Formats: sequence, structure tokens, C-alpha cells
Amino acid sequence: MSETADDPRKLRVRSGLAFVQVLRPALYALLVLSALFTFWSGGELAGRQLPRWTQVVAPTLFALFLAIFTVYRFALMRAKKYPAATGMFQIGLGALIWVLLLPSTRQRIAPIAEGADEVPALMTAPDPRVRAVAVEVAGYRADLKYVSALIDRLDDADERVRSRAHAALARMAGTDAGEDADAWRALARQRGWLR
Repeated sequence: MSETADDPRKLRVRSGLAFVQVLRPALYALLVLSALFTFWSGGELAGRQLPRWTQVVAPTLFALFLAIFTVYRFALMRAKKYPAATGMFQIGLGALIWVLLLPSTRQRIAPIAEGADEVPALMTAPDPRVRAVAVEVAGYRADLKYVSALIDRLDDADERVRSRAHAALARMAGTDAGEDADAWRALARQRGWLR
């Protein structure tokens, strides 16, 4: 059977390619936004520390970009308008870049300055045992620079980390505001420990 313009498969491919062409501006927008958040997340912007949630924005935006890009490349490859090997390489490279953007990966490959305090980085380590020990160390050091990170650990997925963060904060404050992170934030702001 010869393929003609009336072939339903060809019409589907053409309509799929037309739809994917519409997505092209969204691809560029997602890529630019993920790049901006990659450079700004976890750092400072205009002298203010950005919130921790900004660290997951870049990988999320890049994941959306990669999903749309994958659909786009597969549509082109299926229509035989793009080399399959090149398309698969680009998709694989995109997946590798996405893994490198994940906060846990960025933390592992970030260089540690000599003499730098490693406790804040260890409090967000992937291993809950490491987080629990780091939280305990921060509590015994009783340094106010750890307060924000200790409060964040009250919402940790691991119960040991949560209880040690709670104990550390109670020891530092000399009082107990309970296990609610918002209550501790309010107390820390009241005492001038947080801005």
C-alpha cells in the first residue's frame, strides 16, 4: 500500500507536528526560567537570601522543558524529519542535566571552602542519619546561625531528625514552643534570631 496525502497516519503526524510547533515558544521560556532559577536558587538576590523552595524550581521547570522537548523530538523523529540518533542523544543529555540540577546533586558536587562550616550542608544530606547527627551538633553548638535550618528540620521526613531538631531548639531557647515549625519561627522572630 503506497502512502498518499490521504493516508491517516501521515495526517496524524502532520497535525502532531503542527501542535508541537506551537509549543516551541514554551520550550524557550521554560529553558530560560530554569536557567535563571539555577543561578539564583539558594543564593542571594539584591542582598536578600532567597527562600529554600527556590532550589526545587529550576529542576521542576527543566523537567517540564524536557518533557515537552521529548515529545517534540519524538514527533520529528517519527515524521523522519530529524535524525533518531541525534534526538535520542539530546534527550539523554537533557536527562543528565536535570539530574545535575537536583538540589541533592548540587549539594554533593558543591566545593566546600576550607575552614567552612559543614553543619548546614549536612543538615540537608540525603541520608537521615547524617541529618540527625548534624542537627544534634548544631544544637550543642548553640549558634544562632543554625536556628533557621533547625526550624526547617522540624518538617523533616525522618522522625529522629524532627525530634533532635526539636530538642536542639528547646535547649537553645530555654523554652519549648512545641513541634510546629511556624510556632518556632514566630518565637525566633520575636527574639530577633530571624528577620
